[in-house]
Amino acid sequence: MTTNAEQTGVREKGTAQPSLAARGDRRRIERRLQEVGVLCQPEVSLQYQTLSKRSVLRGMESGGAIKEIGRYVTFCDARGERIPWLQPIDSIGVNGRHAVVIAPGLVSVEVFRVRNTYDVLIVKYDVLQPTEGQRGRIEARVLFRGRQGHLPLDLTGNEKGVAGQIVPEFFNKAGERVEIPPEFVGVLKAAVRGANCVGCTHQHYLTAPKPKPVSNAVAPAPASESAVSEHAMAV
Repeated sequence: MTTNAEQTGVREKGTAQPSLAARGDRRRIERRLQEVGVLCQPEVSLQYQTLSKRSVLRGMESGGAIKEIGRYVTFCDARGERIPWLQPIDSIGVNGRHAVVIAPGLVSVEVFRVRNTYDVLIVKYDVLQPTEGQRGRIEARVLFRGRQGHLPLDLTGNEKGVAGQIVPEFFNKAGERVEIPPEFVGVLKAAVRGANCVGCTHQHYLTAPKPKPVSNAVAPAPASESAVSEHAMAV
């Protein structure tokens, strides 16, 4: 297994995107999550905006949990700050899609939990804008990969009050603590909470867009009305 120190800064170009687990493990994880009704979509896709003539990234905050297992992915900017969704998603079911995000650059934060054991993957995605006659493509860089971290609390039960305030601990093969990039600790706390949110129906980190300011300026009166007003005052 590759340590986190070796993974950090790895660039994976083209259509292939970094994955939380190797192919065999990934299939088992996805099969089990499907059985328990947890839908998590960590993939980031490339989309083209016709009006602005540029390529952008599309992500889906999604996931949830049952008591024994959970998976969640959310998104932030390169500094770990919240970003607005394009739109929230209401669904009949639970533990599924919660909000769509569109941006020229994204950082995905994904958490997979089995009881008190956690895997974490943080990836930075950028768009390589195309030159004339070529298609744009996604560039992905792994910022953090934590395997089999431990958090000795039941965040789905008696200790769920601290969900969103703590993160698992990760160690390398030599037993040394692996530090999580500090700018992403806040968003990781939210993703850990999502991976413990039983019957999840809402987003945990993406935020509502700020409303556009409404001008309070009073429109000037038409010239005819102004002339009448002035005449009345003269009389």
